[in-house]
Amino acid sequence: MPHKASQSLTDLDDLCPMCGRANEKHSSEEQSRCSKKAIELGIMRYCEFCGLTKPAKGMHDRCSKCDEKYPFSNH
Repeated sequence: MPHKASQSLTDLDDLCPMCGRANEKHSSEEQSRCSKKAIELGIMRYCEFCGLTKPAKGMHDRCSKCDEKYPFSNH
């Protein structure tokens, strides 16, 4: 019987990095909980000016939505 190919990177992009569930299967409460955990762990950044959440890239990032430079925020 042939082995099933491993998941592609695009398949992995659809999985939540916090709980491993498919992103489309998250309820809004689960999505909120996982997003908060990702921010607390420094995986994601939260812009206090406009509310955008995005992947962390450095100690200081520039928000792609409002163009403000903001420090690491983990709350």
